[in-house]
Amino acid sequence: MLECDYLIIGGGAAGSVLAARLSESSSARIILLEAGRDVDPDRVPQDIADIFPLSTFNPDYTWPGLKVHWRQRENSPAVPFQQGRVLGGGSTIMGMWAVRGMPQDYDDWEKAGAAGWSWSSVLPYFRKIETDHDFRGDMHGQDGPLPIRRQTREEWSSLAQAMEGIAAARGHELIADMNADFRDGYCVLPISRHETRRASAGLCYLDGAARARPNLTVVTDAHVRKLIVEANQVRGAVARRKDGTELVVQARHTVLAAGAIFSPALLLRSGIGPGEQLKACGLDVVLEREGVGRNLQNHPLLPAIAWLTREGRDARRGRPPASTYLRWSSRLADTPEGDLGMYIRSYLVWHALGRHMAMVGPVLMRPASRGDVRLDPKDPQREISVAFNFFSDPRDLERMMIGFRHSAEMLADPALRSVCGDAFVLTNAAKLNRYNALSRANAIRGQLASALLRLSPGIAHRVISHFADMTPVKSFVNDERKLADFIVENVTATNHVTGTCRMGRVDDPEAVVDPQGRMIGLEGLTVADASIMPNVPSGNTHLATVMVAERIAEHLLRRGRA
Repeated sequence: MLECDYLIIGGGAAGSVLAARLSESSSARIILLEAGRDVDPDRVPQDIADIFPLSTFNPDYTWPGLKVHWRQRENSPAVPFQQGRVLGGGSTIMGMWAVRGMPQDYDDWEKAGAAGWSWSSVLPYFRKIETDHDFRGDMHGQDGPLPIRRQTREEWSSLAQAMEGIAAARGHELIADMNADFRDGYCVLPISRHETRRASAGLCYLDGAARARPNLTVVTDAHVRKLIVEANQVRGAVARRKDGTELVVQARHTVLAAGAIFSPALLLRSGIGPGEQLKACGLDVVLEREGVGRNLQNHPLLPAIAWLTREGRDARRGRPPASTYLRWSSRLADTPEGDLGMYIRSYLVWHALGRHMAMVGPVLMRPASRGDVRLDPKDPQREISVAFNFFSDPRDLERMMIGFRHSAEMLADPALRSVCGDAFVLTNAAKLNRYNALSRANAIRGQLASALLRLSPGIAHRVISHFADMTPVKSFVNDERKLADFIVENVTATNHVTGTCRMGRVDDPEAVVDPQGRMIGLEGLTVADASIMPNVPSGNTHLATVMVAERIAEHLLRRGRA
């Protein structure tokens, strides 16, 4: 058995921040438990260090067997879903895009009951966490742990450059600093990276100096199974090590930072959540809290793909996978500004075939639909049931249709013909993921497909079509009913999961934690990750998660000194 002042459960982006900040107080003993493997800052694996990033395609860094339903459990199949299971979590495997979102995102947090989380309140923390190498001034920080860089226009891919011209012709202005200039426009993506290597939260916060602190203990390959709750007080947790042995940690205060899927799952397994669900799983109700697992959000996405021409191929290595992004507003009633986005990428996957593919991915950045995370009653100690419930709010489907049409029109623009061909959608993308896993066999397959594409594109396309279901965009995009049905049946999503332990007023029955992250109804427990966000921000969630963890760590330290 181990004892500590602060037990942190989950060593992802939030957990890394919390461990680093709380251990700055030399009088406090900190233990961080992470279910996945360690990443030694002095011996970073090459696939994690790579700024492409290769680590996205390594299954050793993700939760095995995790599946989700894009819509409801009854009308959509369960498909594999990627969540980080490694020190640094998603920040160790993500694309490193570092977007704050929109000011209204955070003002809406405060309106939802998260007092003190408005844009003006969180901006100082966004400044605190970054060192922006391109912009200075009141909107940016210069001495934070996370380096922020942007590719110059000369470094953009041929696709990014061509799309800029098409966007300009459609009235979209160039936004050089999308973290401070919140207008609609063609945006240069900020990326959290060093010059030639990844800058994950795990590496930037839990660096060699932090790991050397005598009051910080990092335990990896330790999966927390249950919280220890006694007399309305959380007093630690029970974990299972990789070798099957049990580890008990007693703590004065426990901080849950396992992410928006695994944080609510751990609460539920500990008897904290909706009473009827817990009883259906055969679990004793320790604390009835209806909001645990609810309010799940993510960004719906439906990528359109096109084969790149010889002139359009991105042949250079040692570069991030994307440099630009389009942000615009649907202007539908009761929807916020900047609610639509478009990812623009070439060089999609690590092997040679990936250099032949362009992606233009329309994405809904401020969805209204909400899903949930539950335990599977058949095996509640092992299985999690996740349903995003996309399009339960009809505004979301309408906006996705607007976004897909806009993307299709840009891909069909004659100015793009020198870069790529006609667009299609992969309708079996989940099944194709096995060909993208890092392996020698997949590298050889990619090289053979790439060689055939160079020699005879027509034959190559026919061969590849035997493995991939490629539906031409022009076959459905101009028919309102076909487009709606196609989006509903083929939607996917990002990995920007939020909301399942949301902040709110203590008298709000759907709130799980108060605005300081404290569990409502229990002592000794704080939640400090993306699960406490009342709504998903209008950008990838990396920077927002780090900002949340910084603020919660500050609250904990203040209370500890009181």
